[in-house]
Amino acid sequence: MKHPHTNEAQQELAVRVKASDRNAFNSLFSMLWEPMYVYAASLVMNDSLAKDLVQDIWIDYWQRRETVEVNHIKSYLFKAIRYKCYNTLRDTKFNKTQIEAANSIYIAPEMELEEDLMELTERIDVSMADLPQRCQEVFRLSRIHNISNKEIAERLNISHRSVENQISFALRRLRKDLSIVKSLFL
Repeated sequence: MKHPHTNEAQQELAVRVKASDRNAFNSLFSMLWEPMYVYAASLVMNDSLAKDLVQDIWIDYWQRRETVEVNHIKSYLFKAIRYKCYNTLRDTKFNKTQIEAANSIYIAPEMELEEDLMELTERIDVSMADLPQRCQEVFRLSRIHNISNKEIAERLNISHRSVENQISFALRRLRKDLSIVKSLFL
């Protein structure tokens, strides 16, 4: 079995998704949801909005699975989230910083985008791995498994406030670590 995060592995999954394989879709989703979410959150600077936008992209992908080009599935999905963030920022009354950020989201050529994404994914992985263990756990339960803060608090036997603190700590750290954000918001 190929390493799950390689492009070939993702392309194989994408081929299976094209044939309406739900398990392949779920595997791809669990692989790419987190980096897409962090990327979207860094652009729109709003966590629940980022979550919704990423969710929309995945729903759309499943609905259009038969026509989606599978050779660059990762860049297809990231390009989609980038456009969606851009349009959302453009269509909403956002502040000046966010508008400027939206204007600087240009669409890179395929190859460049592939490289950017590899780097971005690696950077997110490194950044996540650097977080304290409990913090990682809380962040993943919240953002990837969509579990409510209240439920996380009960599950891990910590206070609701502590859950919120861990999540905002993780997001602050991720934003700080993602140079893409620095370049967008400088």
